[in-house]
Amino acid sequence: MKKRTIVATVTCSLLASGLTHAAATTELKVTGVIRPAACTPSFAGGSTVDYGVLPPKSLNPSAPTPLAQKTVPFSVTCDAATRIAIRATDNRKTSVVAGLAADANSGGAAFDDNHAFGLGTVGGKKIGTHVVRLIQGSVTADGALVDVIQETAAAGVWTRSNRGAFLNNWSSRKSFAAVGTTTPGAYKTIAGTLSIQAVIDKASNLDLTGDMPLDGSITLEVQYL
Repeated sequence: MKKRTIVATVTCSLLASGLTHAAATTELKVTGVIRPAACTPSFAGGSTVDYGVLPPKSLNPSAPTPLAQKTVPFSVTCDAATRIAIRATDNRKTSVVAGLAADANSGGAAFDDNHAFGLGTVGGKKIGTHVVRLIQGSVTADGALVDVIQETAAAGVWTRSNRGAFLNNWSSRKSFAAVGTTTPGAYKTIAGTLSIQAVIDKASNLDLTGDMPLDGSITLEVQYL
């Protein structure tokens, strides 16, 4: 009974205190981020494709000059099995030379200006174009061969990307699926080969009195699906 009296007295005291003094308050926040497993892309040997020194006499004066195809092994490693897509952004888009992508013949198929990425500008002259693609048949996911698939303007509709070439707009991205299917799969490790082929504009359109460094730049963005 005594214990009950003490409790009652304390309770009454607290209530009375609340009637004569402003209540002190503080805020308790609950924070955090729900985030998918992190995926890290990388390129074997670095992320620079070097065509070396090209003498002017190697360029066709009256027609575009396709350069050799270069290949770069790439990989994407995730903390856990994750569905991803890859989107390409051209950081030199204003330097694309219209019509040159058709002279890139990587994979035995012609390309158009939708596949063209710029090579930079020197002295007001656009140097050329390059085409970048994921080589179909070179990509494995968690050790098994997968197909490269693509989503274009129809969001959520995926089809097999026969040539694997990136488009230079935000309405297209690539993903990976079990062979013969078109639904993006969840994987921990993806590995394959990128193909890059540059095409230089005809020499008569260029200022060859000084160095003209090729300056292509593409951002490959990993997106979580």
